[in-house]
Amino acid sequence: MLLKQRLLAFVAVLLIVVIAVLSGQIRTEIISGIRQEVKAAIHGNRAAMMYWVAQRRAAIEATAERLARADDPIPFLLAGKDAGRFDQTFVGYENKQIIYHLADKTPPAGYNPTVRPWYIAAEKTRTTIITEPYICASTRQPCITVARSISSRTPSVVGGDISLEEIILLVNSIELRDEGYAFLATRDGKIVAHSKPDSALQPVDKVIPGFNAAFLKTADVDAHPHEFESEGVPQYVTAAPIPGTDWVLCLVFERTMALSPLRYLLGGLLLAGLIVAFLGIPTARFKTR
Repeated sequence: MLLKQRLLAFVAVLLIVVIAVLSGQIRTEIISGIRQEVKAAIHGNRAAMMYWVAQRRAAIEATAERLARADDPIPFLLAGKDAGRFDQTFVGYENKQIIYHLADKTPPAGYNPTVRPWYIAAEKTRTTIITEPYICASTRQPCITVARSISSRTPSVVGGDISLEEIILLVNSIELRDEGYAFLATRDGKIVAHSKPDSALQPVDKVIPGFNAAFLKTADVDAHPHEFESEGVPQYVTAAPIPGTDWVLCLVFERTMALSPLRYLLGGLLLAGLIVAFLGIPTARFKTR
């Protein structure tokens, strides 16, 4: 009788160990698969955004170079607008004058380009700058200004305004498994692109309750997953910065959805274990008589 009990206990422990080991291995494989999927999504879309930004920077830099030697800026402002697909281009001067790519366009009364953020930042850094996203007065959509100071006898800054519509469409088109989704935010925690309506430039923790915006400040190219809870639902977020901007691309998965295959596989393993036990115990009893 003692030998029979030991044998049954050994079989039960063996089944538990096997199920535990297999569950651990399967969980590791699932998480590894998710990470590879996230890595691929971040790599491809991050590269597309970098290219989009680089095109606009290059167009403004080329325009600045030509304006440094031009008597009439308008032809070069028009060329820069077309090259970068800007909504508008302009050049602001130290004497508070501003000229647009359209000869007949005039600024609002009292407009002073030298106090605008794009002018101040470009003059201070003497490099090409990209402003923080803001809501365009005419389209009510997020946009940015790309600007660069011009090395010439008359201190000036050339800039271009462009809508972020292409970037928003790109972010919202990212497809992830189950309930996963992507969003774009600034380092200081403001939404740039998200599928929720009217979320542009809203605080991230307002659009995604429970999200710690401090995570965005430390996001790096290694794209390590970070766990948080939103409205009682455990989730994973992976973030990676977009070079040349203060933007961070984030991919979010619900933890329970991501690991749902593990539950089904674990259920199958437990069922198999019960079947083995159901068939094995009578056999063990018969053999030990």
